[in-house]
Amino acid sequence: MNNIKIEVQNGDSYENISNMTLRYISSINFIIPTKNILELEKIIYTWVRIGATGACIWGRPRLGKTYAVQYITDGIHKKFGDNFPVLIWNITDHADTERNFYASILLALGYSINLAYRMNTALVLKEKLLNILETMACDTPHRKIIFMIDEAWKLCDKDFSWLMDLYNNLNNKDVQLVCFLFGTRELKDLKNEFKLRGKDQIVGRFMIYEKQFMGINNKSELAFCLSAFDSLHMVNSNRLELQETIKEYYFPNAHKNQSFFNLADDYWNAFQSVKAKYNIMAEDIPMKYLIDSFNICLDLFGIDSITPVVFPTLEELIESIEFSGYGESDDEYEHKKKHRR
Repeated sequence: MNNIKIEVQNGDSYENISNMTLRYISSINFIIPTKNILELEKIIYTWVRIGATGACIWGRPRLGKTYAVQYITDGIHKKFGDNFPVLIWNITDHADTERNFYASILLALGYSINLAYRMNTALVLKEKLLNILETMACDTPHRKIIFMIDEAWKLCDKDFSWLMDLYNNLNNKDVQLVCFLFGTRELKDLKNEFKLRGKDQIVGRFMIYEKQFMGINNKSELAFCLSAFDSLHMVNSNRLELQETIKEYYFPNAHKNQSFFNLADDYWNAFQSVKAKYNIMAEDIPMKYLIDSFNICLDLFGIDSITPVVFPTLEELIESIEFSGYGESDDEYEHKKKHRR
């Protein structure tokens, strides 16, 4: 049993507090502002200020794009005001009908699509949506509304036509619609396809700017991420911070000078070891595998585990990274790119 004094209340047990903390670390509520997130945030602020109407942000899966969307959305509210309208719209596989298009945006805005809505025509849904967007935008002096569209490569030609129609209708009312498209390499391929097909209006309106999103590129970036764990505290079932840090809880016998930040050399070498073992070609490390491997390390080697250690070493880090599934993280494109060289 953990030998530190941790506040247990409201029926929380030591096991439950550990479970809640591990869950919190992997949740959208815990976001480490990586170098790439901060760079993307800066350029998005610039795009918003200069009046850009759209951009493509693409990268490999599991790099942390969805977390970046949430972090930057929160940042926009802090910078431009809490009532600055930002819609996070997650695209799924869908039938490309006009009613589905407007209904999915209304759902993303938090409106329930009941039976009455389902009976409405596409035109009625469109007018309802335009009124809502205009009202939201005009509640601020900026008269803008931002769509953060995740998995945007799943949008089809018709979707972009309806999106263009929304843009034009709002523009006629002096409201600017800004669409930031997030996705995997398929999004960049979609842009290239539109250019080849002469879809200049779509590219010029929503894809004129482009930014590649990356994972962790070097040891210093990894060290920065690890430093975030040093200040992280345990949480209870209400997501309230407790007094003890995760280091104090999981590794109470570690020397006071030992820190997760100081694991950067071993952690980086562990990733390189697993990368070599599984012939992973991609140079950057997806954020998902840092978070997952860190959680695994706490669970497998913390004080309450079957095999506790004083503090993680290279051996435990390699085991945790392998357990995270990082060995299966490469994509076919990276292999083809390496083979062409």
